[in-house]
Amino acid sequence: MDMQHLDTILIVMVAVYGVSVLLHISVLAGLALGMNKAVKQAKQYAEQMEVKVLPVLASTREVLEQTKALVTRLEPKLDAAATDLSDITRMVREETARISASADEITQRFRHQAERVAQMTENAVDGVEKATSLINSAVAGPVRQASGFIAAARAIVSTLRQPRPHSSHPTDEDYQRERQQYV
Repeated sequence: MDMQHLDTILIVMVAVYGVSVLLHISVLAGLALGMNKAVKQAKQYAEQMEVKVLPVLASTREVLEQTKALVTRLEPKLDAAATDLSDITRMVREETARISASADEITQRFRHQAERVAQMTENAVDGVEKATSLINSAVAGPVRQASGFIAAARAIVSTLRQPRPHSSHPTDEDYQRERQQYV
């Protein structure tokens, strides 16, 4: 190949390379301009956010400091309250156990007394039944005897009140009448 031809190829290659470098430079310049614009916009956005966020951060910082001070101030009281609550809970458990034991004891005593009352009532009813039976047998016999004596006394009195028959000896008819009267 000729030298001239080689020079032409080299010139063309250098020209292509030069155009390529220029194209590269223009792309990089465009990117730089775009980045510059993006940085300006980001800076504006950051400034706007700073204007909006800084007061919120300041008030949040104040709230955090107040909360920290409050927690620091209340911490001993909260510890004391937790301790007191624990003590109260323990005492309530102990009292509940005592009350439960007392209630169990009272229930046991009540059952025992109820059993005693039931037994005493049963014994009293049995005694009344026995006394009734004894009184019935003790009174019924003498009452029957007294009734018999009273009936006999009435019969005697009624016989003595009747007028005497004219005959000196009673007849069979008189005996029959008297007998029917008493029967």
